[in-house]
Amino acid sequence: MARIAWHPAFVQAIQQELEDYLDVLTFESEHQLTTEPLKIDVLIIKKKKDVVIEKNIAQIFRSFNVVEYKSPRDRATIEDYHKTQCYGRLYAALNKVDINEMAVTVVATRHPRKLLSFLKNQYTVRHTQPGIYLVEGDTCPTQVIASEELPEDDNLWLNSLRDDLSTAQLERFALSKEPKLPMDAYIQVIGEANAEALEDLHMQKKKGVVLTEKLDAFFTEKYGAPWIAEGEARGEAKVAGAKAETGRNMLLMFLRARFGRVPKGTEKAIRQMTDPIALESLAAHVGDCASLDEFATALK
Repeated sequence: MARIAWHPAFVQAIQQELEDYLDVLTFESEHQLTTEPLKIDVLIIKKKKDVVIEKNIAQIFRSFNVVEYKSPRDRATIEDYHKTQCYGRLYAALNKVDINEMAVTVVATRHPRKLLSFLKNQYTVRHTQPGIYLVEGDTCPTQVIASEELPEDDNLWLNSLRDDLSTAQLERFALSKEPKLPMDAYIQVIGEANAEALEDLHMQKKKGVVLTEKLDAFFTEKYGAPWIAEGEARGEAKVAGAKAETGRNMLLMFLRARFGRVPKGTEKAIRQMTDPIALESLAAHVGDCASLDEFATALK
């Protein structure tokens, strides 16, 4: 499976979540700390200190906010937590920033059970809101966010950045309000990561489900998503493959019933066939053959 570019999608998702504060926040993706390849996933800079951010995921924000993101295929580990804390301290040291003006956020897609268990033994961890765990006692304000636990109504973009969306969740996401910001990377990832659910929606459409017409408008007219055609092609290939497999098994069953055994060479040749029509024709021909040699000639 091709590697999915989750991080650009995450940047767009967190920007969309904080759309009401775009005039006071600056987002720096993969902020490079040094000349070596040492980068913060997202650095969010609050440009106006006196602005109070009420959004649930950003209530701990200070002037400089280091964000570490773990995709659905990665776990948020104890090492990730320590690394992110170090990024915050290093940024403060390199840029002569007061450590009290720093805040750290670790965003995990799945519930980070082991990490939270470790943190509870070291600090005070408060589950303040769904999906948000405040860590009290470390160097600077810190929170761990489990994005799949965030409420869909308040955090649709982060909550939906997953690879296990149901067709109902895809409908909810696709029919949500118009995003204010470019979401191309985000939409691409949602499509790639949830290809099977998208295929299911299109199969529903073929069966006459009208609601998916709206989804087509979202995924095709608005974003021209290429994976829809690819998904349909994959679906057609699956059907053809299933028919060919059925045809191969049926042909071999007819041959064994007629002649008792099938030579390995003949079986191998049949197993390599992929045309369901040709297999069906050969199966019909079995009864006309006087011997396996005669059938083998027809097989060629």
